[in-house]
Order: sequence, then structure tokens, then C-alpha cells
Amino acid sequence: MTPELADRLFRALDQCARWVAALEDTGALPADAAQAADTLVRGLSGVSAEGAAGGGEAAGETDAFPWVAALAGEDRDGMAGGVLTAIDYRPDPECFFTGDDPLALFRRVPDLRLLRIEPAEPLPPLAQMDPYRCLLRFRALSGAAVEAVMPAFRSVPDQVRIGSVTLMPAAASAAATAMAQPPAKPIAMALPGSLAAAMLEEQARILDLPGSAAERGSRSAAVARAVAAILTALGRPADRAVVAAACADAGTLCRFLTDDLLEKGPPENGPPEKPAVAEARPASPRRALRVEPERMDALMALVGELSVVKGQLGPLVRRVGDGELTRDMKAFSARLDSLVGDLSHAALRLRLLPLARVFDPLPRLVRDTARRLDKTVELVLDGAETEADKDILDVLGEPLLHLVRNAIDHGIEAPERRAASGKPPGGTLRVRGFQDKGGVVVEVSDDGAGIDPAAMRKAAVAKGLLTPDAAAALGDDDAVRLVFAPGFSTAGSVSDLSGRGVGMDAVRTAVERAGGRVEIASTPGSGTRVRLSLPLTLSITRVVVVEAAGSFYGIPVAVVGGVQRVPRAEIRGVKRAESIVLRDRVVPLVRLRRLLGQPPDDGGGRGDGGESDCVVLAELSDGPVAVAVDDVGERADVVLRPMTGVLRGLRGYAGTAVLGDGRLILVLDLRELL
Repeated sequence: MTPELADRLFRALDQCARWVAALEDTGALPADAAQAADTLVRGLSGVSAEGAAGGGEAAGETDAFPWVAALAGEDRDGMAGGVLTAIDYRPDPECFFTGDDPLALFRRVPDLRLLRIEPAEPLPPLAQMDPYRCLLRFRALSGAAVEAVMPAFRSVPDQVRIGSVTLMPAAASAAATAMAQPPAKPIAMALPGSLAAAMLEEQARILDLPGSAAERGSRSAAVARAVAAILTALGRPADRAVVAAACADAGTLCRFLTDDLLEKGPPENGPPEKPAVAEARPASPRRALRVEPERMDALMALVGELSVVKGQLGPLVRRVGDGELTRDMKAFSARLDSLVGDLSHAALRLRLLPLARVFDPLPRLVRDTARRLDKTVELVLDGAETEADKDILDVLGEPLLHLVRNAIDHGIEAPERRAASGKPPGGTLRVRGFQDKGGVVVEVSDDGAGIDPAAMRKAAVAKGLLTPDAAAALGDDDAVRLVFAPGFSTAGSVSDLSGRGVGMDAVRTAVERAGGRVEIASTPGSGTRVRLSLPLTLSITRVVVVEAAGSFYGIPVAVVGGVQRVPRAEIRGVKRAESIVLRDRVVPLVRLRRLLGQPPDDGGGRGDGGESDCVVLAELSDGPVAVAVDDVGERADVVLRPMTGVLRGLRGYAGTAVLGDGRLILVLDLRELL
């Protein structure tokens, strides 16, 4: 195995994925599938489309760019006969929010010969067009080498394909397209669907290909797995050992497939004539029930409403007083509470998916990114079996991608720099997932250069974010957290894979919008660790109820680091700003009344004659903030309903919720308020 061979195998996998997507969408393969498959096979076997004529290795990569061979007229004139670099770029629809400018990328491509911009999908009517979504596909040809073109697309390695192609003259291109594949041995059988028959015929042809004994053995095992899967999909499952024995060669497989197993199923009485089918027996396939996501969302909404209604029963029981009826109602309330809890847990389990869903793409991303940067990176994944709500996984995908790219580009040094520092030439990137305190945590850590607090202070002053005195007074931990500031970056060039000043801010925004938080720790010379803490589900939110000016509000528990009373004598003020010392740290203090535009508190705190203030410590990515409130109530599980209608644009509020006693509260978004 070599990196070059792995590149070709990955191209084959990518092409197969596109074919599967085409089958799902249209039920048929694309018109150029046969040609693309032929060039893929010849590329894997080391024979290019023009290898016999001395065309060279580069032409073998045309398999990934069938549109190049379809060029005609003026597009082909002046370019045919030479080796070019083909670029196929499908930007992420949300690329404008992640700092990518597709046209700017192509402006950095050297010797650009051809650029085509086409819709990647049917465009919606103009009235329904979202100007903030990129629905385009970019295809281009460059006269520069692949190595010279790749740096322009270092920021989007998972969205672009780049390779060398030879643009043949029209006559030669037509001749290459006409090359025939070796004829496959037909299988005379009646199958429900020509696609399945064609797939089984292809498996028989694969067994008949030349090769060593080891190659034939590996090929036979792969064919056996494919045949077993096809038969199961046809509703004719067979014993895997029997299928493996039948895949010894093409002839045996053909006889096995044309047997009565496909026509009538295995015989009921007595052994059949062919030993290969004698042991065949139907398996009991696992039954699965597919449910639309909308129905699952509706179920979770009903469970949430039931939890709220259940909470209203407690106050009613307390109002009844003592007596036998009260005891019966308490027992009934306890039983109902248990059943609703079990129902909520069961409904939540239906939506849980393993973190492997967002972990699986990382090995390919790390490999491709490291190769583009000429770095050696080992990826260590841990906790892929940890489960979380599917909505949480959707939120987690993009931030995790940003963190991995950032760690490879800016965290892990180049091999020669690592060797000079006494480190192994290859870096290590660890991604770990686990459940903690009713939520899910994902950590991304590397053993790279780390973040230099001095460089962060210098960059903050240069960008006007801090005065020199304020930067000098900033602690190392707070200086490292500046990486989350909007538009903040210490990168010297925006052409880097990351460091455009939007990545880490986008990570923080996405995680906090989902009710989570981001923590970062870095040691210069040793590495960086970023921790994403998210709730287990977005369907039910746990809040702390607080009071301000006679009104009640909710603060998500995920951002609450503690609640305590602070003597007013310990609150220090400078003009209108206030601060306190909590846990040996100076923490800014803000008053919720002032944040909400309510009249100031003239009666002091509760229960102590106004000698202290009730303070909620909010742990945000920028650092802790103490929020002074009039009083703190209970913690409650609520169904958070986003603002709608004219209130949708109201900043500072995450939504509304109903408490168990029927009170309606506003749930605060402290990050927006602050």
C-alpha cells in the first residue's frame, strides 16, 4: 500500500458513492458510468487511457473528471494534447458563513485556462432563492501542475477534487470511449430486477479475473460478502458459509445462483442434488421499522408537553391538604412521575445515534488535509459508540470539522520543525467523546505547538480589540480565549486552511446556540485541547428559574456554573462597572434588571435586609460573568419554544417555556444579552 494507491482507491470509493446517490435519486446510473468505471479500473491497474501509446501516468486520472472528455469546440481548442490540472469544486452551501469565497479561491489558481460555473442542483424560483446559500458547482482547467494548484484549495479539502488529465483531440477521445470491457459471463436466471442480475453477473466476472492465489482468495471473500448482501436484499438470504463455498470460482457461483434457491427457495424435504445448496437455509433477517423524522419530532414534543403537565400535579396535591385522598393522590403522582420519566427516556432513546456518525468522516479528512500540508498526523478516535440526540450530532458536525482542520494546520507542526523541537516527526490528533452530567462532551486535542498567549495579546492590540495596558493585564488563560473573538486570527495569510478569523467564532456560536459551551486549554510547545460540552437532547431543556423586578426568567443550566449570595461590601465598583472575586478570580458583575431595561433594585436582597446580592455565575466561552438577580427558584425541565411572529427578531431571548405550575417564563440567551 502506498499513498498514491490509496488516493486512487479513495477516488474509486468517491465515484461509487456518487453512483449510489444517483441510483437513489433517479433509479439509474449516469450516462457516463461505463466510461468512468473503465478508466477507474485502468487507473487502479496502472494502465492509463493512453498507456499503450506512451501517454503517461497522468492520463489515468481522467476517471474522476468525465466532464473533461466531454469538452468540445472552443473549450477544447488550444488545450488538447497536453497534460492539465482539472478542478471540480462543489462548495458547501453554507460556505459564506464559514469564510470561504469560491471565486476568490479560483483567483489564486495559477495559469487558469477554463472556468465553468454551473448550478449544482435545480435552482428554486427567484422569489424562493436564498442569497446566502451557494448552490453552484465550479469546474476548471489549469496549465499549472497539481502541486501548484492545491494550495489554493487548502481550506476546502473535503469539497474539491484535483488531478492531472490529458485532454485528447476529438478523434482520439472518441476512440478511447469506444474501448470495450471484457465480456461478462451471462447468468441464465430469473431475478426480480435487472439491476440485481447485473450486479450478480459482475460478481461472477470478478471471480474470473486473473491473479495470484492470494489475490483470488481475497477477491473470493469480497465477492461472497457482496453476493450474500444482494441475496438478502432480494429476500433470499442464504447461509454465509454456503455462499462462501459457492464463490470459489465463477462457474460454481453461476450454478449456485441458477439453482432453485432463487426460484423457489431451499427444498423442504431431502438434500438437493448439488452439495453447495444442501446446507442452505433461510436466515431470520432483523426487522426494522422506518419512521420519518417529523413523526419522531412530534412524539418528543408530546412527551415534553406531558412532562410539563405532570409537573402541574405536584402543586395541586399540596393544595389538597392532609387526609386519605391526599395520600392516594401522592401515590398516583409518584407513579405518574415514574411512567412519564420512563416514557421520556424511551422516546429519547429512539432519537439517539452514536458519535460515529460524525467521527467516521474524520480519518479521510485528516489524511487528505495532512497530505496537502506535507505533514504526518495520526488520528486517534475514542468514544465513537457514545450516543447523543440526532439534532446534537447535526450541530456538532461543522464545529468538529473546524477544530480538526485548525489542529492540523496551526496546531501540529511540520515534521522538520517537530524534529528540531525533539518531538516525533508525526503529530497525534485525538478526538474523544463521552457522556458527562447528562450531556455529551467531545474533546479535540493535539500535541502541536500550542497557543502563545503573548502572540494573542499582541494580535489583540494590533486589531484594536484591547489597549496595550489591558492586554498586559490579561491572564494567559484569558489571552488564549481571545481565539473565540469574532474576526480574531494570528494567521499571516488568509489562504491558509484555517485561521481566517471566522472558524473558532463559528464553533463557539454554533455550540452555544445549542445550549452548550466551549472550553480551551493550551500549553505552548505541548499542544491544545478544545472541549465541546452539549446537552444530550435539544427537545427538553433544563433551566434555573430566576426573578428580576417581579418577573420570572429561565437560564439554561448548561451555562450556570454556580449560585451564591455575595455580601454587597465585597462588590467593587468603578464608575458604572462592578466586579467581585469568585474562586480566586476577578469576575465582572452585571445586574439582570439593567440588562433587561428594568428599574434598579431599591430594596436590596431577599431575607437579609439588603446586605447581599444573589448571584448566578454564568460560564461563557469568553470567561465567567456574575449575573445579579433578585432571587433564584427551582430547576425545571421545560420544552423550549422559539420566538415566532413579530417577536422572532427579539434579541437576548432563546424562547418561551411553561413551568409545572402553569407560569409562562422567558428563557434568556445570556451570550446575546451580554
